[in-house]
Amino acid sequence: MSELVQMRQRIKAIETIQKITHAMRLIAMSAHSRLKRKETVLTHYIDTVNILFSKVSRLQQDWHNPIMNPKNNHTKILVILVGSQKGLCGTFNTNLFAYFTQQMARHAESTFDSITIGKKAIDFLNRNHPHVQVINEHNNFNTRTIFAIAQSIADLITHASTPYSSVIMFSNELKSFFIQKPARTNLIPLITSSSNVAAPAEGYIWEHEPQLVLDTLAHHYLEAHIQHLLFNSLYAEQAARFLSMDNATRNAISLLDNSKMMYNKLRQAKITKELTELTGSM
Repeated sequence: MSELVQMRQRIKAIETIQKITHAMRLIAMSAHSRLKRKETVLTHYIDTVNILFSKVSRLQQDWHNPIMNPKNNHTKILVILVGSQKGLCGTFNTNLFAYFTQQMARHAESTFDSITIGKKAIDFLNRNHPHVQVINEHNNFNTRTIFAIAQSIADLITHASTPYSSVIMFSNELKSFFIQKPARTNLIPLITSSSNVAAPAEGYIWEHEPQLVLDTLAHHYLEAHIQHLLFNSLYAEQAARFLSMDNATRNAISLLDNSKMMYNKLRQAKITKELTELTGSM
């Protein structure tokens, strides 16, 4: 009888887990759909900033910004690691952190500063790379904080007392709904797609100094680029969470069916045994 009680408790626990994973699957799908509706607007904004900056910079070939295009006379690097705020998203963080560790090993001779985004990234860096100096942490990473985080990082880069030789961002990107891969993006030195943008037919009327205008546009371009990468990370995270919870729900259903079958067999065996004992004693 105790075996039946234990199995009933196990079945009840599996049913509870199955309900939770199913609910998490629906929440992830809903969040992914909301992000998908925002993707077009954000992509259009990024493209517009890129085209404007590329056109204006082509008019001023001698423009140079020591922050955006630093000289290679020092080896200080800023790395930005973007993880997830919560778990239950499969190998989303595991693959990214393994890729980050592999890439960091190639710059062992350089001095690093780091910015971590998302609670999982903060925990990973503190636990596995304590030698890396963390200059900023963002432990509240969601759709409402993307723009504030991007602005904070862009301001930190542009107002750094010593220009970074390079700024590298490690994050996940969505290849397709079923594939999310870690990616490395070089933010500094600043690279635009100016070769794909035609130069304006007529020059602009400069109400301010061209250097000031381009410095401001470069800052906006950098901030927009960071926003786009953060958005893509959240977008990929929700897809990864849906797939993880969908697999967990399927496994729970399969385990529940097997457990009920075993319970019924055991129950039937006990009933048969009791009937046999009764008929044998008559």
